[in-house]
Amino acid sequence: MLKFQKLSTVALMLASVLSANAFADTQTEAKPEAAKAEATEMKAADAKKEGSFNDEASYAVGVLFGSDLQGLIDAQKGVIDYNSDKVVAGIADVLGGKVKLENNKEITSVLQEIDGKLKAASEERFAAAAKKAEEEGKKFAEEFAKKDGVKKTPSGLLYRVVDAGKGNPIKETDVVKVHYTGKLADGTVFDSSRERNVPAEFPLNQVIKGWTEGLQLVKKGGKIELVLPPDLAYGKDGAGASIPPNSTLYFDVEVLDVIPAKK
Repeated sequence: MLKFQKLSTVALMLASVLSANAFADTQTEAKPEAAKAEATEMKAADAKKEGSFNDEASYAVGVLFGSDLQGLIDAQKGVIDYNSDKVVAGIADVLGGKVKLENNKEITSVLQEIDGKLKAASEERFAAAAKKAEEEGKKFAEEFAKKDGVKKTPSGLLYRVVDAGKGNPIKETDVVKVHYTGKLADGTVFDSSRERNVPAEFPLNQVIKGWTEGLQLVKKGGKIELVLPPDLAYGKDGAGASIPPNSTLYFDVEVLDVIPAKK
């Protein structure tokens, strides 16, 4: 009986070991399959994510391009009123490979016509702005000339000394440090060092003629009002979008410091 119990105990232990080994073998065989399945799932998820990003990126680029295009269309409105459906169709045809700009005489001809219309409109606006600025400038100069203390130089510069300042006369080769406010004839402020709270500093012989001449009429600490006719300012070209062609300009200038030119 005791012998049978020992044999039974050994049999049970052997069965447990064999069972454990069999489970381990099963797990070992299952691991590569599970890892492969997991890797496949991750790869599919990454591909889905990449595809989603590509779609989002494509749409974002479309919005960017569309925004720039809308700005162009709005800027040309009144000269050319574009049909949005036709604009989109043209883009789609290019992206779809249906049409190319290269060697396309019909499209090139239309683009040249667009360019001609835009140039003509620009020249018309430029001429109108120049005429308006010239008329306003003459009227402003006439009114300013009537004020007490205003004088006129042979060049046509109008000025009024508010404070003559002290020290040596300013030379055109000197560097001056100033605060100023510049206005158009209609009163529009186009530039102001005071608003920036940063004085301007420059060699006096490297600015517009009216400044070179006008600031030599005061000394350090001096304050002066200047009215520059177009030929002493920016002339028929104007300066950017803020100063139209043929503009008469008003400046209120305070000379903060004068640095004599090095000998």
